[in-house]
This record gives sequence, C-alpha cells and structure tokens, in this order.
Amino acid sequence: MVDKERRKKLALHLRHLSVGLISNDDFEEAVMENVSDGWLPEQYHRSKLAKSDDDDPIIKPMLELCWGLYDDTRNHKLVKSDALTKDILRIIARCILFLYSDKRYEWPYYNTNNPLFRFSLTDLILSVITLGHHYRSKREEHIISYYEWQKLGDYDVWPFFRKTDYQDQLTKQPFLSGQQS
Repeated sequence: MVDKERRKKLALHLRHLSVGLISNDDFEEAVMENVSDGWLPEQYHRSKLAKSDDDDPIIKPMLELCWGLYDDTRNHKLVKSDALTKDILRIIARCILFLYSDKRYEWPYYNTNNPLFRFSLTDLILSVITLGHHYRSKREEHIISYYEWQKLGDYDVWPFFRKTDYQDQLTKQPFLSGQQS
C-alpha cells in the first residue's frame, strides 16, 4: 500500500531536518504527530500500524534511516559540525524523491541494527563464555546477510528497487521543476 499523505509529510520533515531548518527534537515531534501514530522513529517497529499489512512498507525503514542521522541524546540541528555530508544528502534527496513517488517499496525489510540488540540471555552468556567469539560470529552472519540483501535489487538507488524506476522518477521531480502540484 502506498500512503501518499504520510509519505509527503515524512518527506517534508526529512527535508527540514536534513538541511538544519528544524532540530532533531522538532523532527521527532512532527513525525510522531503526522507519520508514526505517536511512536518515536526508533520505536515505530513496535507499533500495531508497523506490524499491519495496511502500513506503507517504506515508512519503517525510512524512519530507521532518519533516526540514524542525528544524536538523540541532545537537542540540535544538523548544521555546522552536525551537518550531513554531501553523500548522505544525496541519499536523503533520493529518499525524498521516492517518498514523492507512487512507487511501491519492493525491498524486503532488513533490520540493520547490530545483532547485539536482539540477543537473548543465552546469546549474552555464550558471548561471555567464548570471550566474544559468539558475538563476532553473529555479527559476521549479519554482515553477510546484509550483503546478500543488497544484491536483491539495485542497491545504489535504494529505496528504489531498479535503476530504471529511479531514472523514471527523476523526470517527475516534485521540486524546482517549474511546475506546481
């Protein structure tokens, strides 16, 4: 399902965050109000909406990406020493372009969090007993599965699945195109 309204709101908030117009706290507040049904970006995966088939599948990975852009332990804007790099801004621009598209998100969900966050008590005990070998093994498995996930589509144009979809959408840019929508 493509939720155009939530996508456009998330795109707007992401634009404002990425260029330093709003702080990370303002971003989280706006997202909680307009996009994530009251959930912080890093906790959205726990919501009923995120677990339902009615949710737009791009929302969860996009919120996870957004959460990684800033330090959530302090209130700040992404300017000066906190400004995003040009490479990150290119990715953000591509994400915003995708959010303004009518394209379905085709990538399967991949949890990019460190496997340590999903460890059971048994995994923790095994890691201690093996002097970290168990953890390193799990981390290596996670990295390998991430590379395999990247091969499912044209990862260079993520969140688009195919380069042709990205190139097609570039011809329909919502900003600076001389057209009003």
